Amino acid sequence: MRRLLTGATIWAGAGCVPRPGWLLVDGDRISEVGDAGDSVPEADEVVEASGRHILPGFVDVHSHLTVAAWMPRGGDGAAWRGLGDAVDGVRRVASAAPDAPWLVFWNVSMHAWPEGRLPTAEELDAAAPGRRVLICGIDLHRGVISRAAFEDLGLAATRPGQLAGDLGRDLRGRPTGELWEAAFGSALCRAVADMCAHLDDAGVEEALHAEAGRHLAYGITHAHDPYVSPSMHERLLRLRSITPLRLSWATGSSSGMLTAPDGPATAPTGMYGDAGREVKIFLDGADRCALRLPVHALPGLVGGTAREAWRRRAAGPLREGLRRRVTLRGTQIYLPYLRFGDGELTVLLAAYAEEGFRLRLHALGNLAADQAARALAAAGVPAGAATIDHLTALDRRTADLVAASGAYASFQPGFLPRFGPQFITTGVDRHLVILGGRLLTASGVPLVLSSDHPCGPLDPLQNLRTAVSRDLGDGRILQPEQSLTRSEAVRAAALEAARSLGAVGSGGLSPGQVADLAISGGDPFDEATRIVETWVAGERVWRM
Repeated sequence: MRRLLTGATIWAGAGCVPRPGWLLVDGDRISEVGDAGDSVPEADEVVEASGRHILPGFVDVHSHLTVAAWMPRGGDGAAWRGLGDAVDGVRRVASAAPDAPWLVFWNVSMHAWPEGRLPTAEELDAAAPGRRVLICGIDLHRGVISRAAFEDLGLAATRPGQLAGDLGRDLRGRPTGELWEAAFGSALCRAVADMCAHLDDAGVEEALHAEAGRHLAYGITHAHDPYVSPSMHERLLRLRSITPLRLSWATGSSSGMLTAPDGPATAPTGMYGDAGREVKIFLDGADRCALRLPVHALPGLVGGTAREAWRRRAAGPLREGLRRRVTLRGTQIYLPYLRFGDGELTVLLAAYAEEGFRLRLHALGNLAADQAARALAAAGVPAGAATIDHLTALDRRTADLVAASGAYASFQPGFLPRFGPQFITTGVDRHLVILGGRLLTASGVPLVLSSDHPCGPLDPLQNLRTAVSRDLGDGRILQPEQSLTRSEAVRAAALEAARSLGAVGSGGLSPGQVADLAISGGDPFDEATRIVETWVAGERVWRM
């Protein structure tokens, strides 16, 4: 079947350069791409696409599809404005869902609350006596659970010092219910597993299939989940067989995505969907990211926190600031939240690399990025066999180390409106580059643009625009010199993303390449533009 799309603007070739023209699809491949003045080939079907833009299908290499699938079945805490709202919300859902195995609440941003903290286990118990409750912070690195959940997970017997300080404790050393990193990831993994068990297989499949459909509606033709529990591996293989969405994933610890993986011998065998085997390893956290700053940044950190507390007329920001670990070494200050020692990490990377795994490393701060680059080199990991996620706060020396490691960088410009103001408040943006697309490309790092959905916005068009505009959404532009060009942004969200996975689509809209298309209703960099059609392997699989 030969289908001719005419009258559109085609973001063509390896450079993703937009030009008026036409595109011929023959079966599952692109056969020809022509300019507006070129003669038009014969086709079995002509698709009139006047005014539309045809882009290569987006490849989101960092979308937590298997987490986002459960969000419609939980409570949304995005509108909560403080502890009172949270407790009332838990109480209402507990009454409305008496048989739910867990009461899970998502999208909670306690940083904006006057109290600056989540409810305690005691407060959750008062709102939902005897129920297992999990409240998830917006970054999925932090949350709080009720006493019933705490005991069910076996955390009540955990001694201080275990889980690397991931259990929140009061001044007497008693657990408060607050969880960080590995402890939070374990609770989330257990809650999802119990919700799966509560549904029949058809219900789980429906939830996952619906989330795959949401990706297609945004022009995403390939979604890569950066962590899928080994227990979910077979479900993802089943999902891949029933959805047109190209799908791949990384494995990790059976205890949760933020726990150190158990070693290659415990990982599922075979392909992981539409890409090879991959493992995800967290080197630092989110709020607890590993940073290195010059010592003269300290007054900004302290002063910015104090000013924010004064602006809100609340002690929450001060409480958070005082809990941060900060050390001084010479002329540098460190937020020392690395989750591995250098030698331990190098051994782990080498073990997975020797078994043919691609490596995906979470490194949000420059201290973690530095460790990632050095460990990849020490482990002898080949260029192109690893991706470092986030690289949110960097300096030039660390960017050069990342380039020398040969790793891809997967960054999320969609985080700028959500987290950019925090970097400005504390003055970190005066010392480090925040989500520096230009810094990375100038250093020679192959750049991939992704979402980190549901922590960041799923819509690739929104993320493209922010990568170019650097707009925080409140009239401020953060470090405009870090902007990408439009073609660079499209290339990073599609071609480079596919290449980083070793997947189809790395050649863009060129003859012989797979016909995965994202068709927008107008200029993709116009705020009003939306995706109107998605094609996978030459077939229209979604239409507005």
